[in-house]
Amino acid sequence: MTTSQKSRRARIALAACLLAFPLAAAGSASAADEVSLVGRWDVMVTVHNGVPPQQGPMICDFTPDHRLHCGTKPGGPPQKGDGIWTQTGRGTISFWITHPEPNGSINATHLGEVTRTGFTTRAVAYVYLPDGTPLIGPVQVEADATRL
Repeated sequence: MTTSQKSRRARIALAACLLAFPLAAAGSASAADEVSLVGRWDVMVTVHNGVPPQQGPMICDFTPDHRLHCGTKPGGPPQKGDGIWTQTGRGTISFWITHPEPNGSINATHLGEVTRTGFTTRAVAYVYLPDGTPLIGPVQVEADATRL
């Protein structure tokens, strides 16, 4: 093997080590920095079904078995909801929630991000009649939450 081949291999090995170092450091840090949606949240839901958009304050509990339960905060319009959630990646979340109504139900699929102290999502919601017929939608929805 010539000196130039040895030098080239050494440079390649050095470059590989330098490139791998940030990945290894990030891998060990990400385990310590992992956030979870599990817990109780103060959520402000904004529904873009008119001008101005409607807002609804809720308290939502995300449980370790990937269920969620929401209820209206005192003073807000009565609303409850139940659904399922998943954490699709580091800090990335999605959840589906249904809100029963006397004349049907509201179903929304949320996608967003979570940190240790809050989460934000964007969603598309549909209103269904009791027989399952779609009535209104898609309606744009946003949620902005703070951990309690």
